[in-house]
Amino acid sequence: MKEYLDLKIDFMFKQLFGNPNRKSLTIAFLNAILHRSEADRIVDVQFESTELTKETEDGKMNRLDVLVLTDRSERINVEIQIVNQHDLPERILYYWARVFSRSLAKGQPYSMLPPTFMITILNYRLFPHETERFHTVFHIREDEEHFLWSPHLEFHVIDLQQFMVKWKKYNREIKRLPEYPWLMMLSAVDAKKGKIDEFMLSELEVFAMNEQEIREALEEWESLSVNPVNRYEYEMRLKWLRDQLSNLQGERRAGWEEGLKKGMEEGLKKGLKQGREEGVRQVAIEMLRSGLEQEVIMSVTKITEEELDELKKKLSPHSF
Repeated sequence: MKEYLDLKIDFMFKQLFGNPNRKSLTIAFLNAILHRSEADRIVDVQFESTELTKETEDGKMNRLDVLVLTDRSERINVEIQIVNQHDLPERILYYWARVFSRSLAKGQPYSMLPPTFMITILNYRLFPHETERFHTVFHIREDEEHFLWSPHLEFHVIDLQQFMVKWKKYNREIKRLPEYPWLMMLSAVDAKKGKIDEFMLSELEVFAMNEQEIREALEEWESLSVNPVNRYEYEMRLKWLRDQLSNLQGERRAGWEEGLKKGMEEGLKKGLKQGREEGVRQVAIEMLRSGLEQEVIMSVTKITEEELDELKKKLSPHSF
């Protein structure tokens, strides 16, 4: 039985798609995701440093997953995320801004800035209420006439959870898409559940018989998966991701519990206040019924003349 490690783990993803020795796979993958064909196809890439250095002493240090410069003078960053940290839209904007701005050397005109594309592959729903599509594309457009601000910004979001939903229900409809076999490759193994989808792998093998790039990707994937050094690095990265997920869940649970506690305290205070106010109103009503003078009632209960008048209106004429 063939063995495959989960390509959603960023270490394995970088091994397969971020290595200059496997450049042909990176090019094929990017062309499929970006729906490039014919004269529009990417034919070559240069791998660039994935480290975003700090701008200030206390600034953030980030490392990208895969960053390439294409023969079409485009920069493309590919990120894969399996842990939802709830700040992804802002993080991707930050990554794009850093990659875009660092492309310009001192003294060069802004017209030299290259188109910069971000491809983000997720194993969770980023827009669960906005769309049921698994591949969404974003640009900056004018609100009413929808023309582009600039073609230099393009964001792709690949939702692997939604891809699995579509794969199970509408397999024939999505099978024609160029990214289809590549997304199956990313979805076939689930390290979190410890499962391999044998049917999906068998479908990939059918693709491999007719598409050389898929065949090469499967061969390289299998080779990387059985390499003992890779397996060790993979297991360490998987452990770190599990710890991170556990910590995030713990933080969110603690935040939820603290929020619940505060909410209950606020609710209790509000309830006590409302209860006291209602009690004062009832005392004022009984005093009215007893025929006490208005000034005496206001002095004892501390309610205003307007409030007392409102209470009078609520009492029936027979109450006095």
